[in-house]
Amino acid sequence: MGSVAAVELGADGVVRILVANTEIGQGTHTVLPMLVGEALGLPAAAVEIAPQDTSRVPDSGPTVASRTVMVVGGLVVTAARRLRRTVEEATGRPFADSAAAYAAAHGPLRIDERFQPYPGTEPFDDRTYTGDAYPAYGWAAAVAEVEVDLDTGEVRVRTVVSADDAGRIVHPVLAEGQVEGGTLQAVGYATIEEIRLRDGRYLNDRMATYLIPTSVDAPRITAILVEAPYAGVPHGAKGIGELPMDVVAPAIVDAIHDATGAWIDELPATPERILAALGVTA
Repeated sequence: MGSVAAVELGADGVVRILVANTEIGQGTHTVLPMLVGEALGLPAAAVEIAPQDTSRVPDSGPTVASRTVMVVGGLVVTAARRLRRTVEEATGRPFADSAAAYAAAHGPLRIDERFQPYPGTEPFDDRTYTGDAYPAYGWAAAVAEVEVDLDTGEVRVRTVVSADDAGRIVHPVLAEGQVEGGTLQAVGYATIEEIRLRDGRYLNDRMATYLIPTSVDAPRITAILVEAPYAGVPHGAKGIGELPMDVVAPAIVDAIHDATGAWIDELPATPERILAALGVTA
């Protein structure tokens, strides 16, 4: 958690975000400029993200664990507020109107912000395993509707409704997209995805042999975004990347039980396992 993020006002008057977190389709390059632009009174389009080159950007931590918007987003918001305060105190004018003139007169200005434990939490100690490992939790619930072919044991997931609490929702369309993607992943976990081993070796170690759901397998997904801002960060956001993946597989197993009366206690719920649970023998 020793992350450092920075916001700089360049000599050219352009605001840039300096973080190590990469864009892998989750929307980081959209959301972080939105947060910094809001803090500075600028449109998001006026804020750039510097390339994730370790010779230039600080170590803001890995792009994992649903932490980018919550942890790194909080750091760049705090840094942007400090930058705005510095420029406005020096010029007596709003940042948007005076940033370019300040940069021309004083040169570039970079504000670094290092992660600090959230209020009311005790830092986690890796040696003693004490303290607060997580400052806040997200909450999710899902309802799934399935059809089960009692002759073949095949499962078809028809609809999923997923409600997810990610604190303040910065970009609703991107957040809904993450819920939809995570939900489809969970459909795969529940129905078709399985690592197979023989003598300690993977039998399906590539995408040609490891099945994942495609658009043909996708159910109708309804994403309900529950906003419950977290007071420990300046922008109120929590993570959402992994949250919807946690609840859909259990919901599908429950739906299979509702349809057949049989409980599946090992995933994925393949036709073979469903037929076995129903007492059907080959």
